[in-house]
Amino acid sequence: MRKVHLVSGAEPLLFDIALAIREKRYDVSISGKNFTQEMISRLAQSGCTFYGDGWFPEKLTKDINFVVLGSTVTKDNPELIKAKELGLLVQSIPEFIYQRVKEKTRVVIAGTRGKKTILSMVSYVLLKQKMIFDYAFTNKTDVLPDQVRMSYESRIALIEGDELVTSALEQRVRMEFYRPHIAVLTNIQWNESNDYDSLESYLSTYKSFITSIEREGKLIYFDGDEIVSNLADTIREDITAIPYGRHAIEEAEGKTVLSTRYGKFPVYIPDSYFLVNINAARLVCRQLGVKDSSFYQAISEYSLSLQL
Repeated sequence: MRKVHLVSGAEPLLFDIALAIREKRYDVSISGKNFTQEMISRLAQSGCTFYGDGWFPEKLTKDINFVVLGSTVTKDNPELIKAKELGLLVQSIPEFIYQRVKEKTRVVIAGTRGKKTILSMVSYVLLKQKMIFDYAFTNKTDVLPDQVRMSYESRIALIEGDELVTSALEQRVRMEFYRPHIAVLTNIQWNESNDYDSLESYLSTYKSFITSIEREGKLIYFDGDEIVSNLADTIREDITAIPYGRHAIEEAEGKTVLSTRYGKFPVYIPDSYFLVNINAARLVCRQLGVKDSSFYQAISEYSLSLQL
């Protein structure tokens, strides 16, 4: 049984990784700060070893296969120092995720806005098609019970490509690590921050992202965003660029419906970007083998459920 220790495990994505890999029969230990009683209870129920609030370098041993660092772990963290002294394999969150899904078809959704909605739509459609898939989402969706699933049987992995700095040991952002076969770029909106002091530095992360697409991969991009369209023009020749825009709708018998070659599908539109996100999700599902007609039926149900 492979042993994994997670440092700063109260971080949302890392906490869900602990539960997910425990289901795969990993021997999981976890430490950190700011654990809630609910989190502690879930760890106990799953069989993870929780050492308590704080850091416990004395608990690290040479037989640990992986040490996974949360993004907030600092270089002077005593557990990180101990792991280095023991010569243990230390990985960031995206590195660890990539190693678990590297044999699968990886779909990574990136961009400033719309990632959660597109991932939610794609997940809903795949579930309706009874397609098994793994996933790692920074934000929780209403469609799935948790933020991470890792299995042996699935051949698809859906990943949210976010801009968080990876770890104290690696200043690249997470989305640069996943090497997607199918990448989605929704839009790019820069606001000055401590991480990105200029538009150019912000754009550099997205340039690295599209460069990381696997050979013969696909880039599905929103052509209504000028910056995104310009980036799409710079991709390698082996990558297929697939633009998308706002899906057409019409009014029929007092209802708003998607206008498609397969018929009219009633939808509820909660915001102005919903119809743009639908097209992104449709193109992802098409690349994964879902027929458009099946997609529209499922997405109509998904959309109308938002009214409930």
